[in-house]
Amino acid sequence: MHMRLVTARLLAFLRRIAYNDDMTKKKKLLIFIPLSILSALVVVAVSLLGALFWNRFSRGVVPTEAQLAAVRAAGQTYDRVVIFGVDGAGGHFGEMDTPSFDRVFLSEERGGSVTYEATAQYPTESAQNWGSMLHGVRSGKHGLTNEIASSRPFTDERYPSLFKVYAERHPGAYMASVVDWDVVNGGIIEQGIEGLTRINVGELVREEVSGLDWYASEYAIDTAVAEEAIRELRENDPVILFTHFDCVDAAGHLWGSGSTKYEEAISHVDDQIGRIFDACEEMGITDSTLFICVSDHGHKLTGGHGRNCPVVRHTTFAVAGGKGNVISGTPGYVVTQDLASVVFYALGERQPDAWDSSVPKNMFTGLA
Repeated sequence: MHMRLVTARLLAFLRRIAYNDDMTKKKKLLIFIPLSILSALVVVAVSLLGALFWNRFSRGVVPTEAQLAAVRAAGQTYDRVVIFGVDGAGGHFGEMDTPSFDRVFLSEERGGSVTYEATAQYPTESAQNWGSMLHGVRSGKHGLTNEIASSRPFTDERYPSLFKVYAERHPGAYMASVVDWDVVNGGIIEQGIEGLTRINVGELVREEVSGLDWYASEYAIDTAVAEEAIRELRENDPVILFTHFDCVDAAGHLWGSGSTKYEEAISHVDDQIGRIFDACEEMGITDSTLFICVSDHGHKLTGGHGRNCPVVRHTTFAVAGGKGNVISGTPGYVVTQDLASVVFYALGERQPDAWDSSVPKNMFTGLA
């Protein structure tokens, strides 16, 4: 029986008890208190079970070697993948005015596979989800938390990041990770990966943002993230370019997702996405690039995250490319770790057996 129906019937029963004049107050309390406690425990238990088990498992397709060979033969692999990582944006790209996002991911010319209800790892925190996206496994496997990732490098060789796997297979390949939150480069991605350039943008503009409040500094750093990403594209043309923007998360914590500041922050990051895409157009590489936009978690209307409610659990996951193999519309079920599989499929690479991610159904023609 549906949980909502059970809850409604239980509440109706409790109301009947409360308004029953034939029962003594003591008898009402003897019934009401245990049932109320039981109801609360059931709701908590169901929520935790859903958070811990239901929403972490990938349900897509793990490409076979034959499917990868077919996409290579069809000329539908991409020369590079550009990832726009927007911390704290949840699924709110679908609710706000985002002309640059729409131009990249919702245009008829390019086609885009877009969902605003991808599922974040639980708890809905940053390290758990960026870790899953970059390492291709559920957060319970990689074990990263904000505290752990902030204090030491990632060293678990069982679950290599997409950067490490690609570097080992393709010596000499160039990749870049351009981030606002330096924990991504310092504690989530392994150290010592040949060919990976890590740019912690906050350190580059430290003097410029000194004296600014948290939101204003993140706003300025995100502008610089776009500038560094554009420079990397023009000077080095990385095969994988990962960018991380953080001003949306700052706005979410300070004012909540229902605030005008939160909307302003998403608009600002949208502008940065547009600047990076414009640079790709100027370089003539948009058709040979797979663009991805992802978020790690959302924010409650009044701010904050970490729980399992839809507003923080639902995230944006958007994919667009110019090879004619991205299916326009809404893909099948998506979880955050699926990013790793999508990146590797786009590059024509077999994913490691250790990953438990997959390519969401109804995202690419070759895997529909």
